[in-house]
Amino acid sequence: MRKGRYTFGGANGQEEYTDFNPTEQAAEKATEKADGADCNAEALCDPSVDASVGEESGNTDTRTETESEAHGGVECLTDENNKTSAAEISRGNEVISIRNMTKKFGDLLVLDDISETIYEGEKVVVIGPSGSGKSTFLHCLNCLEDPTAGKIFFDGVDIADFKVNINEQRQKMGMVFQHFNLFNNMTVKKNIMLAPVHIGISNLRKLKRRNAFVPLNNLLFKMFGEAHNAALEKKVQSYKTRVNKLKSELEPLILEWETTKGTKEVAGKSFAIYDKKLTSKKLRLTDNIEKTERKIDRAKPMRMLEKQPVETSTKQIKQEVSALADRLLARIALSDKADVYPSSLSGGQKQRVAIVRALAMNPKVMLFDEPTSALDPEMVGEVLDLIKQVADEGMTMIIVTHEMAFAREVGTRILFMAQGKILEQGKPDEFFDSPKHPRLKEFLRKVL
Repeated sequence: MRKGRYTFGGANGQEEYTDFNPTEQAAEKATEKADGADCNAEALCDPSVDASVGEESGNTDTRTETESEAHGGVECLTDENNKTSAAEISRGNEVISIRNMTKKFGDLLVLDDISETIYEGEKVVVIGPSGSGKSTFLHCLNCLEDPTAGKIFFDGVDIADFKVNINEQRQKMGMVFQHFNLFNNMTVKKNIMLAPVHIGISNLRKLKRRNAFVPLNNLLFKMFGEAHNAALEKKVQSYKTRVNKLKSELEPLILEWETTKGTKEVAGKSFAIYDKKLTSKKLRLTDNIEKTERKIDRAKPMRMLEKQPVETSTKQIKQEVSALADRLLARIALSDKADVYPSSLSGGQKQRVAIVRALAMNPKVMLFDEPTSALDPEMVGEVLDLIKQVADEGMTMIIVTHEMAFAREVGTRILFMAQGKILEQGKPDEFFDSPKHPRLKEFLRKVL
């Protein structure tokens, strides 16, 4: 398992490479001891805190980014919204790009070679029968489950790469779970403040260490930069040649592999199965291609750096986060609950606190994993109303839900999953009124 990740299905055992800028490696080694002091007892890494609370101390699996910046204060939230063509849905920039994502549990293929793109401002709702892979799909987007194969580009970074510091990426991706996952030993306000305070202080320390390292980096660049960059360019060319060779071997194998597809029933759920030998060979080739492509992505040339201004302090970060927490609690009409503990809240109140806790990180994307499934029916409405408000403000959202009316009202695009694949997708009106795939027609007849 990679340090700093929360893997429920086991790591996929990817080999580690060291094609890093040597000056970045030197910076990481020089600051390892200082990193160990970054996490305090109150800020233990835990997936329940928006799955983004800090780094584990002594983490040597991930790079220290020399370009990391402090928050400089937490940005406040405002109180103001492959088959479907770009003309049909108004799309912004790509936020998440999924390429050939596969997830296996033993012989069961839960996600079957999925490729999809989520665009800025979209509200993508994922529906489907139980066991279709919806929650696993969502968990893979945040690397709570590591995909067996494939790539997941979030904000331009392949977060499925084991060398990527996943906690840095989770700072920009909010996650709301079915069962709230609030810390019962902290007040409501402290639950909201925990992640942004810890991340703000951690980034401030990183920025100061980076600035201290700039003179050494520039000296090393003058001494070795040109030779290092020339050698790196030759390496990259050899990697590209290897990728092309492996892809030429993979294409005919995939065609043969597809012909062996079957289904298997487990506990009333239907899963896709394929020939074991071909599956193993396909995954091995795919893994080699991905490893080599990631070596190309990680081959960063040396360059000159400049010091960046430090415009905040620990005290200022705590003050700004406290004010933000007060505004968020007022927004959900729970200001009077700031100093109480989660055990005294109703289920609907807990889920609303969980949502604003994720929003306190000012994320680029919000992931909702069946946010109303653990609530009593009369509490569902207040949570759905809050999600609608967040959607109306333009937040990019991916929502797994069984609430069809909610999906139709909030979603800009609906995805239907079954047997680990996205079988159909489209705009809500067309999706619900004119379904095309026989499996979707059957599903909608049962749930509408």
